[in-house]
Amino acid sequence: MIRTIVAEDEYFARKVLLKMLKELNLDLEICGEAETGTEVLALMQDNPVDIVITDIRMPDMDGLELAKEIYEKFPDTSVIIESGYADFSYATTAIKYGVKYYLTKPIKPEELLDSIRRVEEEKRKVTQRIEQKLAAKNAQYLDFMYLLEKHEIGEQILQGFFDKVSSCPWYLAVAQCKERELTDSNIQKILHILEGKEEDCSIHTAYFYPKSEFVLLVSGEVHGKDLITQILQKKVILCQNKTKYHLDIGVSHLRDKSLNPSKEIAAAYREGVYAVNQRLLRPERQVFRYEAEVTIHQLFSELDERQLEHYLSDGKIEESRQMIDTFLDRCKKENVSVYSFYTSLVQMINLINRVYNQKQRIAEAKSSLLFSFKTDLYSYRSIEEVRVYLFQLFQDVCGVEEQKTSIIADLLNYLEWNYPYDISVNDLAMYKYFVNPSYLSRLFKAETGQTLSRYLIELRMKKAAQMLKTSELKISDVAACVGYNDVSYFIQTFKKHYHVTPEQYKKES
Repeated sequence: MIRTIVAEDEYFARKVLLKMLKELNLDLEICGEAETGTEVLALMQDNPVDIVITDIRMPDMDGLELAKEIYEKFPDTSVIIESGYADFSYATTAIKYGVKYYLTKPIKPEELLDSIRRVEEEKRKVTQRIEQKLAAKNAQYLDFMYLLEKHEIGEQILQGFFDKVSSCPWYLAVAQCKERELTDSNIQKILHILEGKEEDCSIHTAYFYPKSEFVLLVSGEVHGKDLITQILQKKVILCQNKTKYHLDIGVSHLRDKSLNPSKEIAAAYREGVYAVNQRLLRPERQVFRYEAEVTIHQLFSELDERQLEHYLSDGKIEESRQMIDTFLDRCKKENVSVYSFYTSLVQMINLINRVYNQKQRIAEAKSSLLFSFKTDLYSYRSIEEVRVYLFQLFQDVCGVEEQKTSIIADLLNYLEWNYPYDISVNDLAMYKYFVNPSYLSRLFKAETGQTLSRYLIELRMKKAAQMLKTSELKISDVAACVGYNDVSYFIQTFKKHYHVTPEQYKKES
């Protein structure tokens, strides 16, 4: 429905224009008619409209003065001016005040129809751009894979991605900055650098806070398998020169247009994550292509495993350190694949788990540890960070009290990435950090001043408040995004924390 006001001081001319508008067969509502510009502004105070059609010559305020007032006070309203004079100076002044169309009398119905339809189309495009920006803003606070798994939310927020993959060949790339601290202004600068057209392809980019990642959809005809690397390498250099931030980018296989966007994008995202993990072993590179692993090489031999188990069981921390130093340094120097490297890490962590269980006299080890290719390895941005994590585990298992509090920094990072999921102190203590659960609880409270469960509730409420303030997501969607399947329980928890319901908080923000 197009809401319209007609301003014309000549009675019969005004009625002719109103009759013409009614005969145009448009979804149009006449919200008022006026003889002066002052009357138009008075009508608009309580009744905003989409279009004002005004004569250029009226008493007390001419059409151009009215256009200026509307431009300043009602910027969302379009103005169409009609005049008996085809005067260029009038037209140029009209453009200055945001007038969309300048029609000369006598007005022809087809010209009036064309001008209104063009205004309508411009408004539709503006609304679409606003909705896209709003959807992108909603997406920033959610996990990318979560959006793909929750089809209804994903379809709304990732429509730009879905449209691209359904129409032409495409790559998906995952990018993170080596530097962990990014301000919102720098995120916007990097997005601006990454977006746009390159060669015969276009790059559609979004940022997601939970994993501090940029997700790039590169669509179009990319000729030659090395061209995608060259395009993204150029973006990396540009980003470094303009922002001083260093990007690592993992790129999926080239895919043809897809009939199942969610499934295909999810698979490509995993490939991008697997590819970017190569940065651990090849820090000198910035762009990494996904390569399917055919053969997994055993980097950590059975002899090495027995030796490390002996050191850890006997509490020989320095000898254990030296073994891992030697192993990691060898991985950096040799042409080791990240898949083989990951397999060796899991092998070591299983070993640490076994030693821990023996020391705690736990009969059965848990088969699924809190370390997975998709989450934990992706969260480390250098091999040095992996080294620190392994050393922390060695200290825990060997009973070294010094520097044990350093695991809290890793735990806080883990919570930041995984707060929407089920998290228990017992699982974290026994299968990620290999310490006694009560000890981890005491350690966490000593470092943060809160219990882990209270910290997790506050983190979830903080994330929920952020989403309510900056997005148009439904309350039920916000609840699901921060780990609450029971909406009623989420509302109760939120109200206890902020003293208002999520709906009230959203309205007041």
